Amino acid sequence: MKKRIEEADYIKGIAILGVIFIHVTAFCLRPFESLTDGGLFFILNQLGRFSVPVFFMLSGLFLFYRYYENESFPLKRFYKKRTMYILIPYLTWSVIYLLYGNLTHPRMAPTGLQSIEAIFKGNSYYHLYFLIVMVQFYLLLPGLIRAFRKFGGMTVVSVTLLISVAAESMTWWEVTRKFSWLQTYAKDAMRYFPAWLFYFCLGGWIGQQGNRIHRFMTKIPFPAAFVFFLTSAVVMLFESLARKHTGFFNYSVIFYSVTSLLLWYQVTSKWKVPWLLTLGRYSFGLYLIHPMLLNLFSKISSKLFLAASWIEFWFMLFVVTLSSLALAKLIRKLPYSHLILGK
Repeated sequence: MKKRIEEADYIKGIAILGVIFIHVTAFCLRPFESLTDGGLFFILNQLGRFSVPVFFMLSGLFLFYRYYENESFPLKRFYKKRTMYILIPYLTWSVIYLLYGNLTHPRMAPTGLQSIEAIFKGNSYYHLYFLIVMVQFYLLLPGLIRAFRKFGGMTVVSVTLLISVAAESMTWWEVTRKFSWLQTYAKDAMRYFPAWLFYFCLGGWIGQQGNRIHRFMTKIPFPAAFVFFLTSAVVMLFESLARKHTGFFNYSVIFYSVTSLLLWYQVTSKWKVPWLLTLGRYSFGLYLIHPMLLNLFSKISSKLFLAASWIEFWFMLFVVTLSSLALAKLIRKLPYSHLILGK
């Protein structure tokens, strides 16, 4: 049994906070005609963009760390566990969100055959695309491991960087405006693996290297890691504001996400914050639950606070995070909770 990577649970806690940051700031940006008019809310929204790439990197890290050195890939056992702990919870929450959507906004919610398509494509609710992409990576994993062994990890990572850069650029409005046939792809690009492939393979390479990467990352002086992170954040914000393009698919987000992982690794190696560890261990549950609670509390906050005010932002951030954590802990105590929140 390999040693557990303790820092990863803390980093997952930071990453899930980043995801919630994105969704809460997006809610606070609702009065603005353009996202880039949202001032500090827009900046906070963009600063949370490291979160999903970091989750993909951690997923690749865990899977390669666990399976790369196996002489043969345990296909049956691997897919049985992923079906039980990932696919079934995904299907469960897809149905829950479809029912919730039909209750709260029936005009926009998928119905009939559209519901089946929504489940297949991760469209039951806006955050479920992540699990559809993870299913694609589970299917690709045996082939990626073989590619790492045959061509070398850095070669595969370099090629996947080019693939992800190309996939991301095909979503830009500057490109889709000239090539209208790309608009369908651009609309659903988040649900397909190419745009995320670099992150997963980079994480896989880190997992394959194991202790060597740990020694390398801890040797980098903390001030240097912070400067890398800060520089990448400034570049990312400049690109986002200059191009008036929010989201994950700016080139600078790649640099920002990688430097974020380096910084968070150093932070969590030096300082063990218990509440981050708790968030990390329940991060899958928080990811599944929080959009519903965000929608529910939005109906309350609009009556209590001025729209897009800082007091509304902090209320939503704390209430959504804490209530999602409480509900995840409660569900964990139920029998067969792994079918709802995985494991």
